[in-house]
Amino acid sequence: MKNIPYLVTAFFLLLLTGCNKFLDVLPDDKPVLEDAFKDKYNAEKYLFTCYGSLPNFVSPTNTLGISGGGDIIYSEKNTGGGFGGGLPAPQLAFLKGNNVSNPYANFWDGANGASENIWAGIRHCNVFLEHIKVEDGGPRDLDESLREQWIAEVKTIKAYLHFYLLQLYGPIPIVDKVIPISAKGDEVDLYREPVDKVVDYIVNTLDEAIATLPNKNELDVVSEYGRFTKSIAKAIKAKTLVLAASPLFNNNNYYKGFKDNRGTELFPQGDSQARWDRAVQACDEAVRSAESDGAIILISTDGGNNAIRGINSTNINDTTKAMVSMRQAVTEPWNLEQIWSTNESTTVLQRWSTMLSNDEWFNLAGSGGSDIGQRQSPTINFVELFYSANGVPIEEDADWETNGWYQNRYNTQLPDAEHSKYFVKKGQETAILHMHRSLRFYASVGFDGGIWEGREKSLADASFPNMMRYFGSGFKHGESYGGYPFAGYLAKKLSHLRTTYTETRITLISQPYSFPIIRLADLHLLLAESLNEAGGPGKTDSQGHNAVYYLDQIRKRAGMEGVVESWQKYAQSKFKTKPNSINGLRDIIRRERINELAFEGHFYYDVRRWLMAESMFNQPILGWNQYGENKKDFYNIRVLLQPRFSMKDYLMPIRTNTLLQNGNLVQNPGW
Repeated sequence: MKNIPYLVTAFFLLLLTGCNKFLDVLPDDKPVLEDAFKDKYNAEKYLFTCYGSLPNFVSPTNTLGISGGGDIIYSEKNTGGGFGGGLPAPQLAFLKGNNVSNPYANFWDGANGASENIWAGIRHCNVFLEHIKVEDGGPRDLDESLREQWIAEVKTIKAYLHFYLLQLYGPIPIVDKVIPISAKGDEVDLYREPVDKVVDYIVNTLDEAIATLPNKNELDVVSEYGRFTKSIAKAIKAKTLVLAASPLFNNNNYYKGFKDNRGTELFPQGDSQARWDRAVQACDEAVRSAESDGAIILISTDGGNNAIRGINSTNINDTTKAMVSMRQAVTEPWNLEQIWSTNESTTVLQRWSTMLSNDEWFNLAGSGGSDIGQRQSPTINFVELFYSANGVPIEEDADWETNGWYQNRYNTQLPDAEHSKYFVKKGQETAILHMHRSLRFYASVGFDGGIWEGREKSLADASFPNMMRYFGSGFKHGESYGGYPFAGYLAKKLSHLRTTYTETRITLISQPYSFPIIRLADLHLLLAESLNEAGGPGKTDSQGHNAVYYLDQIRKRAGMEGVVESWQKYAQSKFKTKPNSINGLRDIIRRERINELAFEGHFYYDVRRWLMAESMFNQPILGWNQYGENKKDFYNIRVLLQPRFSMKDYLMPIRTNTLLQNGNLVQNPGW
């Protein structure tokens, strides 16, 4: 809802600046506030102000999931191409570690790179809910059924904003009413509430909203897509309960004994199986609701609306269909797999994710550095997490072991005829790491010499990135001019099939799309995870399906065999029975999420709720040699940085000054 023309007027901006604390305070100017609800037109503007309080989901400059998770890396030296002010706060938090004096991406206070002050958004929601009814001075020209729908939408926004803070900070205050500006003491200085209490509040608020929210087919396609529906609210509920059941909050002994000055224990203790049972039910209901709305795992039939020249519904083959489908699930506007999407601009994200061919680069024609993106760069560490062509991890694949591909994965070779059809440009020497990989890898990652399908070019004439220095996608003019892929890769998946650069000068021609916040594959994976944690591989849902069933539905689109079949046929002997145990299937489900949802903003949150960030982020971050002027020099592994991640980093710190303003708040453990 970020692009609604009258989203934020000067009046509503004043409401944001009326209070310098985090909690809800009723603005002093009551006559002006009453005017905001005097009729339907003005009340709807305030509704959109509430929608406008949602954090950004797309911008790499202030979205933790897009640029703060360690899957994507930028060079700290690369200040060109729109980076005059330095690296984005989410990336700085990853590279440098956070702090308490002025935290990076401070969503608690809306400072230092955060897109929103989340508490200010909650304040807007509470103001709306306390003034929208007729008896509270609300508009009399508003149909009652529509009034109830708006109330349900704002309750969903408020619940999501609490969920967003829960993800980042753990226990938080519950702010469910507007507090008058004359309030003092404990009325103002609220306490952080225990995690379970916050979760119950979010779930109960969503349940209230779900009863009244419309179904997707009741929305106007032109003006209302992106507005909250029953399925979206149920999906948020499912994600909330999965988070609450995950290791971060479920039996995490690091937080044992963490109390506030009331003596209240803020984190749940003990391993509660009931949390996973509750998550199963919520995920099951969310999937059923989405399916009733028509949600499907998207399969393309036309090659991306002719984005690949010569490919259409009459001649598309299975390989191309899978590659296109996986990209379209993200970049095809309002497609049937997207349950909740945003119409935020994707221009910057696509600029940073889209390659420049040599022809485009050599026709620079005076273009400024800010026009050159190419910095949304996956690391080698992340690239290695994608499956082999057999649909299993490359370190577990028997073919990769027997043929020596894994041991020699950083060596290079020319592509054979099979790889040259779809994956690697003929004659382009590239790393063995880029061979024999899954279709998900080829659809998601732009690599040196790899075919970049789309751009209205045929596969035979397809563009390809050349990552070496002095070439199109390489380190051309140094850190101070334009962007470059620091690790030697690009997040191709985030670039629309038609998005390209002109060949006469470097001008991005981007195709806008609705960015998916939640899509059906995400819910399938959450349901699979919950089923396995609640009862292992044999646990089934209301439809009689187990975790493997949902994994296989997603894998089918990517041209892979089922989980059980793939591990039995292609894994090394010691891994063949992996899908048969809770622990083995847990590992598979997590790897499936990483593969399927790569670069979409989930990795940041997933590795934290799984308590995997310590093992993943204390390894050297690897990339290719950006200074390499030929293949031999480029294909040398470089340690780009050595992060330091400890238990305290799983939750964000609260700014010291904020703690001083409210003596009832306590800092997160370790900070």
